[in-house]
Amino acid sequence: MKRTNIMLTDEQHMLLKKNATKEKKTLGELVRNAVDSKYDLDKIVHRKSVALESYKEGFISIGKLSEILGVDPVSTRLYLKEKGIPLKAQDKKEILQDVVNA
Repeated sequence: MKRTNIMLTDEQHMLLKKNATKEKKTLGELVRNAVDSKYDLDKIVHRKSVALESYKEGFISIGKLSEILGVDPVSTRLYLKEKGIPLKAQDKKEILQDVVNA
């Protein structure tokens, strides 16, 4: 574990101390649990995996995949190429529907 100092408002500190006592935990445990909950890497990895499978199945576009992955479309194309995943081409009807939905 690493030690980190943070500044809390009086209200935040009071609330955390009250809840720590109530839950029979330390203030540090509550903060660590909050960080884990907010930045759960397993959920992020799972979400990206689901998005990639959705793209492979044709449920989402490369633009939506890019948005979910948090990168630009060019980087997404390069990523797909590296993974050996073919690009999905939209037909005219899908492109027109995207224009209507935009």
